[in-house]
Amino acid sequence: MTKSLDPVLLIAEDDPLLRDILELALRQHFSPPFDIRLAADGAKALEMIQESSPSLIVLDILLPQMNGLQILQHLHDHAQNGHRPRILVISALGVREVVQQAAERGADDFLVKPFDTETLIARLKMILLR
Repeated sequence: MTKSLDPVLLIAEDDPLLRDILELALRQHFSPPFDIRLAADGAKALEMIQESSPSLIVLDILLPQMNGLQILQHLHDHAQNGHRPRILVISALGVREVVQQAAERGADDFLVKPFDTETLIARLKMILLR
């Protein structure tokens, strides 16, 4: 995969309908300046992270092959030259332990499903302003 001139925004979500909705909403609000890329499982998400060093990631917790917490742990353990993407975790699991584990591993924010796209966009904008 070629390096983009625009910063990369990665959506890692296994539900194809939700992934399409997220992509459409984010393209309307963030493209350009972001090159939006999609991953349907954790292994592909991690591969894309390593290849394209995204600036912003929307990361589902419950992904096949490698879950979101494992991806967060990998990013925490293997920071690439000080590069740390901003990460919004999304999940149907809003239990305190999962939220805490995500925060401890470097998530910038956590959004519990279901959510509306306006809330998603507002949270992402807040993350980018930090």
